[in-house]
Amino acid sequence: MDPLTHAASGAVAMLALPARPASRLAVPLAALAAAAPDVDVLLGQGPLEFLLLHRGITHSLAFLPLFSLALTLVARPLWRTTTPAHWSFGKVWLCMSGMLLLHLWLDCITTYGTMIFLPFSHLRVRLNAVYIIDMCLTLPLLWALWRWRARRGCLLLTLAWLFFYPGFNMGMNALHTIRMQSVLAANGQEPAHLVVLPDAFAPLFWRVLYEEHGAHGMQVCALSLNVWGKARGPAEIHTALPSSMGRALSVQSVAADTFLQFMQLPVVAPLPPSLWPADVATGLPSRSGPTDVPGYVQVYDLRFGSGLAWVRKLIDIRPHADIPFKYMAEIILDSAPGVGGEPVPCLLRERLRFSDSGRDSLWQRPRQVERVSWPQRLAGLR
Repeated sequence: MDPLTHAASGAVAMLALPARPASRLAVPLAALAAAAPDVDVLLGQGPLEFLLLHRGITHSLAFLPLFSLALTLVARPLWRTTTPAHWSFGKVWLCMSGMLLLHLWLDCITTYGTMIFLPFSHLRVRLNAVYIIDMCLTLPLLWALWRWRARRGCLLLTLAWLFFYPGFNMGMNALHTIRMQSVLAANGQEPAHLVVLPDAFAPLFWRVLYEEHGAHGMQVCALSLNVWGKARGPAEIHTALPSSMGRALSVQSVAADTFLQFMQLPVVAPLPPSLWPADVATGLPSRSGPTDVPGYVQVYDLRFGSGLAWVRKLIDIRPHADIPFKYMAEIILDSAPGVGGEPVPCLLRERLRFSDSGRDSLWQRPRQVERVSWPQRLAGLR
C-alpha cells in the first residue's frame, strides 16, 4: 500500500479514539507510526537488498513489540506528564502496536506479498484483495480527515471500511477462483496454477492468471473479468518460464533465486537489444561448438498489470515506464542436456532492474547461491 494511505489510516485511527492526549503532535505521531515500517526502503540501495528487506523484518509480527517500543520513545509527548490528558507509557505502546498492525493489514491485502512471519518463515502473505493503488481505500480516509475530524462516528465507520472492503473483495476473489476453475474444466483446460487478482476498481474488475500446456509448451494466460466473473475479451498468451530454466538460474545465482521466489507465474521473453550489455560484442567467454552464442532473456510476472486499456495507458505514462520488476540474463545453452532432455542454460551475466524505484544492479557476473538462512544471506550483502 502507498505511504499516503498508510499515514492517513494512522491519523484517522487516532482521531477516532474516545480520548487522546491534548497534544498537537498526537495525530502526526500516529500517522508517522502507521507509515513507519516502510522505512525499510531506505535500508538497501540495490534491487537484491530491496527484495530481501522491503516488507521484511520491519513488517514482521515477531519484530513488532520492539518496533512499537522504539516508536513509543519517539512519541514521548503522548506520555509526558506535562501533557494534558497524557497517556501512560504502556497505553502509548499499545497504540503504536495498533498502528503497526494496521500497516501490516493494509500491506497483506495487496498482491505484492508481506513477510510477516520473519525470521521463522519467508512466506509472503498476499490476500489479493486490492489493486496497487486503490482509491476506494485512500479517498474515504482523506475525506474523513478533511470533513469528519470532529465526528467520531464517521471516523469509526471509515476505519471499519478498511476491513470490510478488503474482506468483501477477498470473498469475491474466492468466488471468481472457483468459477474460473469450473469454466476452464468445462472447456477441457487443466491449468497447473491459477490465481485471481484485483484490477483497478475491484470488485468491478478482476484479472485471472493461469498456467497451462500450449502448442509450444507451458504458457501463462491473462484474462480480464468483469464483476460477474465473465471474460471481457480473449486471453493474452505469454511464454511461461520453463521450470528447468528456473531451477538452473536459481542454482547459479542468488539474485535469480531470490527474484524467482518473489515471482508468481513467471514468464520469459526475449530481451530488447537496447537493454543488452554495452560490451556485447567483446569480452564474452569463449566456448566451442554451436551453442557459444549468448542469448538474452527477461523474466517477470504479470501481477502488476491491468486488463483495462485506459489503466494500461496511465501506467505507460508514468516516469521510467517499464515492467516494474524485471530480471535479465545473458545465457548460453549447455550442449549437455539436463533433466527432461532439455539443454541447461549457463548463466554468464545478469541484471535486476526495478523501474519504479530506480534500482538497477546493471550487468554483472552472478553470485553462486549458498543454501543459508535469511539473516545469513542478508548479512552477506553487507
